[in-house]
Amino acid sequence: MSTKQTKPPKLWSREPPERTGPVRHSGGFYRTAEAKDGTAGGVPLNTANDAVVAAVRLAYKVAEDQIDRSTRLARRLRDAGDRAVGTGSDRKAVDATERLVMKALMSGLEWWEGSVAEGRCPVKRLAAAEYQMLGTILGLGPSPDAKPAPGGARERSSPIEDSPHKEIAAVQRQQLSVPKLLIMHTNQQNGRRPVEVERWEIARQDAFKTTVFFFSVAHMVGPPIQADLVLSGGNADAHLTIATPSAAVGGRWRCAICDPIGVQLGFIEIALT
Repeated sequence: MSTKQTKPPKLWSREPPERTGPVRHSGGFYRTAEAKDGTAGGVPLNTANDAVVAAVRLAYKVAEDQIDRSTRLARRLRDAGDRAVGTGSDRKAVDATERLVMKALMSGLEWWEGSVAEGRCPVKRLAAAEYQMLGTILGLGPSPDAKPAPGGARERSSPIEDSPHKEIAAVQRQQLSVPKLLIMHTNQQNGRRPVEVERWEIARQDAFKTTVFFFSVAHMVGPPIQADLVLSGGNADAHLTIATPSAAVGGRWRCAICDPIGVQLGFIEIALT
């Protein structure tokens, strides 16, 4: 009887490799930019997962570099600010920015309030025009071509009443209602020269008395002509007492009307013949 003899197993054996040739598909053409141990390329991007992981790692590195750069820049700016204004320059810069923003907002709010109060606000005029147009379309207000009733028409206010400055408006009303100026001569009858009042204005209507001095408008030479101006108050006529010297040149003469402390209230312009 014959028996088959078997070979004893080897003490050292090598497992067969998973592949016996190079990887030649398209993924082998792309590798990451990393290099290990002096090799020419990084990890091959054989699959989509490898590409995603490589992109994420690259994004992390870019973000980390940008954060480091911003940190260094902020540190240099803080050091420069500390050298300029002392410690805590970052807090001081924030406080200064806050004050600047608040001042800008307050200036804008002040302009808005003043513009609205004076009635010249563009937004207010636009809103009024839109309201009028909407009311006309819906029939809630008068149409643009409608004529007001003769008895119910409202008189149009004068430019003085629409003036935004009440003090100036009051002065203008007083100037428009200047009383009549009467000329009183102090010369002898044969020495009285005709005096014609060209125009005159004064910013008060109460009782007032002052001395004025007329100067020639054309020549501006020679002594002035002294006169006394008296206002009786109300709508009463004003009186100008004047002596017309024979040596005074003819033409226009003008004087300033001032109060006792020197504030000019108006003027008088006369023509001397």
